[in-house]
Order: sequence, then structure tokens, then C-alpha cells
Amino acid sequence: MSNFKKLIIPAIVLALLVGAYLIVTNLPEKEDEGNTNTSQEKIQIFDFVKNDLSEIIMENNDEVLHFKYTTIQVEQETTKDDGTVETKMVDRNVWVPVEPEGMNVRSSSVDSIAWNANSLKAQKVIDENPEDLSVYGLDNPVKLTFIMNDNTRYVLLVGNETPTGGAYYAKKEDEATVYTIGDYEAEKFIQTKFDLMETEVYDKEYTSQDFTALSFTRHQNLIFNAATDESNTKWLLSYPIEAEARYENIYKITEALAGVSVSKYIEENAENLDNYGLESPAYVFKYTLGGNDYKLSLGKLYTDGKAYYATMNDENLIFTVSANLFTFLDKPIEEIISSFVHLQNINEVSELKITMDGRVDVSRINVDTEDDEKSTYEFNGTLLTGEKDDDYIRTFKKYYQGAIGITMDKLNLDVEPVLENPEVTIEYTLKTGERIVVDLVPEPEGVYLYAFKNGEYTGMMVRRKQLEDENKNGLRVSYSNLVEALTERESSQ
Repeated sequence: MSNFKKLIIPAIVLALLVGAYLIVTNLPEKEDEGNTNTSQEKIQIFDFVKNDLSEIIMENNDEVLHFKYTTIQVEQETTKDDGTVETKMVDRNVWVPVEPEGMNVRSSSVDSIAWNANSLKAQKVIDENPEDLSVYGLDNPVKLTFIMNDNTRYVLLVGNETPTGGAYYAKKEDEATVYTIGDYEAEKFIQTKFDLMETEVYDKEYTSQDFTALSFTRHQNLIFNAATDESNTKWLLSYPIEAEARYENIYKITEALAGVSVSKYIEENAENLDNYGLESPAYVFKYTLGGNDYKLSLGKLYTDGKAYYATMNDENLIFTVSANLFTFLDKPIEEIISSFVHLQNINEVSELKITMDGRVDVSRINVDTEDDEKSTYEFNGTLLTGEKDDDYIRTFKKYYQGAIGITMDKLNLDVEPVLENPEVTIEYTLKTGERIVVDLVPEPEGVYLYAFKNGEYTGMMVRRKQLEDENKNGLRVSYSNLVEALTERESSQ
């Protein structure tokens, strides 16, 4: 074949293809005979004014829910221009339960039903004269009755979901025609009591600062009992020992409890609490929050492992709470107790006396909180004061930190040690005249020291090596550093 023929044939083919494309794209459009619903307007089922609605009755199998729209008075806080908070009573329109009486209804969810009903439209007509309603699940439907202020009633029946999904069968009670309605609207209409109950367990929003008492029981054993001090800035343990609690860890617990809400309601009036691990709950919190007492019990993990079965205040209403809130449930008690044997603010101390290694070291302290240049620190007669002694004062403070920095390595409440032959005695005399004495007594094996405070065993045990631990500013280490620094100071003068 010549080169000319090789070039002309592809060109002819290309021209034919371009011509065919232009003809096809310019053909008149043909209506889609099989999709007549695309341009069909949705059919109005109900058209009433939502604000004229006074009652909703939902009948689903044997469950009847009856709600009434009413006006109540609630407290409302407003912040004025001067920053003060004013509380006053205001009117609020809400849905309240008629049946079942006392139901803790979530008004906004019932209101959503009303909004979806007042201008309800059908997607399409399915059957104008059905012979068998059971085909659509409308022989035993969910029945919704909407009652207006003038007593006019609108009644909707909702049946099964369509085989292809995305819609449900529905009809008016007084008409034969079966429609489909969108699944979003339908699923609002077929909700149960549990779906419409309030998921908030408290009457208002709380924070950790609103707690004043807290106890925790694990596997029927009381782990700790605590309460805030008068200033509400510290948590003080009364069990298993009398000590200050670790604020940051108590905070984690109270933060979790303040954030508790219902993930899912499970069963009311359960006959067998043991199915949920709530006959003898694994974890029980008792607490005072906002002046009210609460008891939260946690049982088994829910089937998905992401929530616990729970009850509040021993009510026989089972629900679940998020397991993510409660990552601390099996933490040891040592993480709750403040690890310091005695933590004393240096500003409050007038004298520190430490008996250790066969000697008695006496420090006299006078901290001026308004002008640190006027503060004085005396160690065994050597006075440190002013800018010239800044480096030595810092070393003295490290020594003081070595004394107050003695911390618990383990808790042991199974022994009753005797206070005799202490290896270390630390005596604080406060500016108020109060004396606080800490004694560290060796245990028989010599690995730990029993910690006593004012003559009473604290339950704390301190590893003996802690006194020589450079990384922890051990008391013997900080003492040696201070003596060395003061010797250098004396030789330089």
C-alpha cells in the first residue's frame, strides 16, 4: 500500500466519527418514559400550623406515649453589664408527658416529631385501593395522632420500610391510599419511649468544682472516701488513710462523673440485674454534686465493649455510659493518695529540726512574702540573707525540698509498726506555734522505712534508698550539698 493510502484512510474514519458525534449530540431529547416521578411533585399529606398543635399521641404495639405542649417557668441566668449574674423566672414552651406519667422526656425530640409532621409530604403513591394492608405493615402500624388546639385531629399510620430502603409505607387513618414517606421523617415517627427520654442525668451542667464529696467502691471493697476542705481547693482522704488526695487524679474522676450521660437506654424494671452485672456492681461511685447526693453503679461492659451497663441512684432503669470516661477504674489506691509524707509550705515555717545519722540540724526560717530580700535562713547558726547569699539560699531551699520531698513508695495497711529508733526525724515548728513531727522507722528487712506523722503510722512506706537518691534530691544528698556550699562560703570570707 502506498504511503498516500496509509494516510488518507485514517483521515476518512476520523471525519466519519466526528460527523456521527455532531448528529447524535444535536438530536432532540426524548422523555424518559420509565422515570416519570423525577418531575412529579411530592404529595401533601398534612398541612397544619405547628404552633397550633397541642398534643401528640404515639401508639407502637403495646406502648402508648402521650405528650402535651404546655408553658412552664424555668430559671434563666443573665449576665448584666456590670458583670453580675441575675437569675429570674421565664416562660418556656415544652412537651410534658401525660402518659407514662413522670417520664423524663426530651422535649426537643418530641418537638422534632411535630416539625416533621406539620408539612409532611409523600414521595409517591403506592396503592390507591389496597386489598391487603399487611403487605405494607399497615395492618399493625405505628399510629400517631396530632391534636390541635381546636381539637382537630390528624392521624398517621406508619408501616414497614420499603424493600429497597430509604422510605417507609404510610397512610392517613381515614383514607385508603398508601404512600411512601422518607425514612428520615418515618424514623422520627416510630421512636419508642427510650428514644425520647432525656439523656442528661443531671438537671444542669456541672464541673469538677461542683463536687464536695466522693467515695469509690471496687468489687464490693471501699477503695477511698474523700471530701473537699473548707476552701474547696483540696481533697482530703478519710479512708483508707487520713491524707491529702492527689488533686489531679481526683479531678479526672470528678470530671468523668460530671460528664456522664446516657449513651443508650436498655431496660426498665429489669427482673434480672445480674444479666448486666448490676446485682453486685463492679464499680460504685457515691458523690455529692451541686449539693445533691448521687450513686452511679457500673456493671458489665456492653456487647460492643465501648460502654458499661449502669444505674443511677439504685433506680431499676438500665442504661449504658461511655467506657472512655472511666479509664481509671482499676488504678491502684496509691495513685489517689498524695505521695508526700508531709508537704509543708516554707512560708509557714519558723523552725526546721532534722535528726539524722547521729546529729541534730536546726534551721530557723523567716520568709518575708512581700520582700524576699528581707527573708532570712539560718542553718546551724550560719545566717543567710540578702542578694550576696542568693546561691547559698537556693542550696538551702534544695535542702528544705529534700525534707518535704520524701514520698510514699507503697501503701501498707496490714502492719502495725511501733514508733521506736527512727532513722530520720523531721520536726516543723510553724509560725502559729503548731508542731508537726515526721518519723521514718526502719522495717525489719531494712528495705523500707515506715512513715509516722505526729506519732501515728500513716500507712506509707518509703524506700530507704530514696534518702540517697540524687535524681530525687534525697535528704542526705541535699544535706551534703548544703554543708559543702556553706564550708566553701566560710572559706571564701
